[in-house]
Amino acid sequence: MSSQILTTGLGAIKFKTVLDHGFRDAKPEALGVAVAYVSVSGLQYIQKLVDKYEVKHLRLVTDTRDGITHPVALATALEDGWDVRIVDDLPGTFHPKLYIGGAAFHNDTGMTGASLILAGSANLSAGALYRNGECSYFSVTPTLGTSAGRAWKECWAAGSPLTKPKLSAYEKYFALRNRYRHPKDLVTLGVADEPIPTENGSPARNVKPPPDAQKALPNTAATTAWAGLQSFTGDYNLQVEFPRDAGAVLSRVLKSVSTGNAATLLCEDNELREFIFRYYGHNGMFRLNVHNDTPGAAWAREHREGIAAVEANDGGVVSFRIIKPGRELLEVVDRSLALGTWGRTTTRLYGWY
Repeated sequence: MSSQILTTGLGAIKFKTVLDHGFRDAKPEALGVAVAYVSVSGLQYIQKLVDKYEVKHLRLVTDTRDGITHPVALATALEDGWDVRIVDDLPGTFHPKLYIGGAAFHNDTGMTGASLILAGSANLSAGALYRNGECSYFSVTPTLGTSAGRAWKECWAAGSPLTKPKLSAYEKYFALRNRYRHPKDLVTLGVADEPIPTENGSPARNVKPPPDAQKALPNTAATTAWAGLQSFTGDYNLQVEFPRDAGAVLSRVLKSVSTGNAATLLCEDNELREFIFRYYGHNGMFRLNVHNDTPGAAWAREHREGIAAVEANDGGVVSFRIIKPGRELLEVVDRSLALGTWGRTTTRLYGWY
């Protein structure tokens, strides 16, 4: 028997290594994970261990009430054959961090032949695996198998099965909860695995946008679309082009305030203006015509800087703003960078959330 209290991230040992050694020594046939939050890289890492050590039966239960567990991680778990349950109806957060391996799941005891227990502070996230200071009870061939199985059973019973409709609803809830979180908080909470290094709000040229499968939310769940103003078209009106995904968000958001190709938007001076928008199939761009008297339009035409942002607000109002370089612009851009909901043309960034 090997049982001990371990700290990780405070010295040379990382939680990822503890997990790896636990799988190696315990060789579980079944694995149950009950954690508050799951990130994309956290799920990817434990799936590597599952594949490496040929764990056959997989269950995951996690919190969704706080809007921190990544919807892509949940979707990936379902695709990889995990039974997934979510907890969103407790008075507070579902907050355990329990990893239990054994011979098989059991309706009465939770787990038979418990061979691995990890219980402590570590979520299934990049922070916990690689960086955070954590503390865990670690045991292989444990003497506490009965109580650990009981604890797992209670955690599993607290959740409800994750279905595709529930996942779709959660994607929208996740977008809402993360709409105004500071980009640094997204990393701290584990919504984003790590910050993207930027200079004046723009990632290095060798940093590529993530593939669609790794974006934090689909454009169908987003409420804000933005595009850089380093380039635009139009000899009279300022015509801002929103590439593909940002344009799809724009088109969907404008539906509630549009008639044909005309949308009524609230501008920064609290005036309602009618904007014309169109989709151009030859280049996949959505183009929004901005009135010359819109706040910031003349400045954008002269300086070719800043971003144009369209946002659906409470009460059915959709707003349009030109945001000049500064802290607010950096937060908008960095939020998309943290969530993976961004792209880049040869001249400018764009994004949505």
